[in-house]
Amino acid sequence: MDTQNIIPSLNDLLKLEYLVASTGFSLLPKQPVHSVLAGKHASKLRGRGLDFEEARKYVAGDDIRNIDWRVTARTRTTHTKVFTEEKEKPALVITDLTNCMFFGSEVYTKSYIAAQIAAISAFKVLKNGDRFSGLVFSDSGSVFFRPQRSRKAILQYLQQVVKNSEAFQNNELKVASNTPHLENALKRTSSITSHDYLILIISDFYNISPKSKQQLIQLSKHNDVILCQVQDAMEHQLPDEKLILSDGDLQLLWQQKQTTNHRFKELIETHQNQFTDEMLKYNIPIIQLNTQESIELQLKNLFKSKLKHQ
Repeated sequence: MDTQNIIPSLNDLLKLEYLVASTGFSLLPKQPVHSVLAGKHASKLRGRGLDFEEARKYVAGDDIRNIDWRVTARTRTTHTKVFTEEKEKPALVITDLTNCMFFGSEVYTKSYIAAQIAAISAFKVLKNGDRFSGLVFSDSGSVFFRPQRSRKAILQYLQQVVKNSEAFQNNELKVASNTPHLENALKRTSSITSHDYLILIISDFYNISPKSKQQLIQLSKHNDVILCQVQDAMEHQLPDEKLILSDGDLQLLWQQKQTTNHRFKELIETHQNQFTDEMLKYNIPIIQLNTQESIELQLKNLFKSKLKHQ
């Protein structure tokens, strides 16, 4: 693997802005609110607008002037009016840079692809004129960037992504075993977002826990949640050859057997299918990216695939 495909430089990420300017792809066509890589959104944003759409249960942070007193009296539960209008939709991009993301068996590491899609998403938010906020989490904790409508905010976020990547490469991060990093990141997300956010979570979701799934479902009730899953081929099928496995301290020579490989593949596929089906059940889309192809090629192919289904 080329060392340049392991840790992205800030300049590498900044160059990706051209993808936003030169393409018009959307990762989620025909959705109530378009994706972070879609065009300007207009509809189903809760706020004070032109057309009354529906009444829903009151959520902390809602404008009390929009309380629907008739529905509240009838149901004995506070409800607020929902309007349809075109306005900004703040976006939160969450990037997983924990230990397992720095793996790649062929061209790129998962963290490299994650950093690239984070940069592209951030630039698309800026182009749409919306506020961008970011959260980077790793084995040493998380860093949050408050919503802003500025290039400076994106620059600071990408600098943090690069900083975390370099810290891992230089063995500067303190890796704590059995720490629920994704759970902690989603818990923090719940505390910093009220509703009507576009939340893009970039991770491999390899060891996602039942609690994390519930956290995602809860977030999706009042926000548009998109999962961007970065995967490596070796995580789905081990090669039929001897492998040297290591945890950083100890090494183990593993002689692969065909029956073991087949069983491993079955377990991974079952886990992935269950995760995908459960998320789609709650209208949480999953965008899948790999570590074999360039981000440019993957997005172009994904866009072509979406167009065929429109």
